[in-house]
Amino acid sequence: MIRSAIVLATASIMLAGPAASQGGGISGSTDDLAVEGLHHAAITVSDIDATVAFYSKAVPYKVIKRFRIRGSAFPRNLLSRKYKEIEIAWVQMPTGIIQLMDFEPGKPGASNLRPVIGPGYTHICFQSSSKDPAIKRFMAAGLSIISRFDKPDGVDIGGYGVRYAYGRDPDGIMIENETLDAPKRSEPAWITHIANTVHDLDVMLAFYSKLLGRGPHRIIEREGNAKLDAVANIDDLAIKGGWFNVGNMEIEVWEYVKPKTPLPASDRYLDEIGYNAIALEVDDLKGHQKRLKKLGIRLAGPAILLDGWKIQYGYDPEGNLFSLQQRTGRTPRRT
Repeated sequence: MIRSAIVLATASIMLAGPAASQGGGISGSTDDLAVEGLHHAAITVSDIDATVAFYSKAVPYKVIKRFRIRGSAFPRNLLSRKYKEIEIAWVQMPTGIIQLMDFEPGKPGASNLRPVIGPGYTHICFQSSSKDPAIKRFMAAGLSIISRFDKPDGVDIGGYGVRYAYGRDPDGIMIENETLDAPKRSEPAWITHIANTVHDLDVMLAFYSKLLGRGPHRIIEREGNAKLDAVANIDDLAIKGGWFNVGNMEIEVWEYVKPKTPLPASDRYLDEIGYNAIALEVDDLKGHQKRLKKLGIRLAGPAILLDGWKIQYGYDPEGNLFSLQQRTGRTPRRT
């Protein structure tokens, strides 16, 4: 289980001060049903081998389990169509896990260049030391750069020892790198947050406060800053955001005010290339199911068993998928 005792402070490209912390913290809850942490960020990719090969050149990226299951393991409403087989890989990072998913492995998948302004889960953020910036390793591996750099390792927003950069992997999936002059971790890189870029920040902050049982620890608004424009490579930005401590990582929530983040046209599917869901670890899934129903949070189909976990998917107000999962030790029938 995710149980970290290192405090996670704010980590984001838009802060007025440094992104000082780097992985770890205690999530807690306002009720007896605590969220233990952010177990993983789930990413649908066109080829797991290619994804692992790319990221392994830049950051600690260890595959700890890889397996295939029948497509029918997931509720039909979570998928855009039927699949015979799904390949899944669990990738261990210093502060958490990434779940890679390949629907119909061996068949090509369509790239999906999700806009910087969203909507949806747009990026995960890697932090690394300025002595060995991960962004340089990503670039050497073929990362497609989005940001307009004013330094070799990213955009220096405020002179406080952090540079920021956006780029895309071979599937067009966006990542952020924060280069720190004074890191508090010793690994070559680590994940600090996953970003959900939304149409209505107020609605989404209220949602996450209900889901997590606690409010955001920081809310900001920013505009008229050319350095911020350079990070996103969009001129005349106006943005606002908030951050939630989820234990080992953070959930970062952004609304682009100008240009405006669009409202999603429909619910998201798991099989769309890109970040498809975030998974929160809990000790009492049944209790959380009752709590979410009472709060009016929409659940997505029945709970499923997957690789020793019982998982309940749900939707946020804009149709993005999240899940709560509890370890059971039972596994589904695999192909």
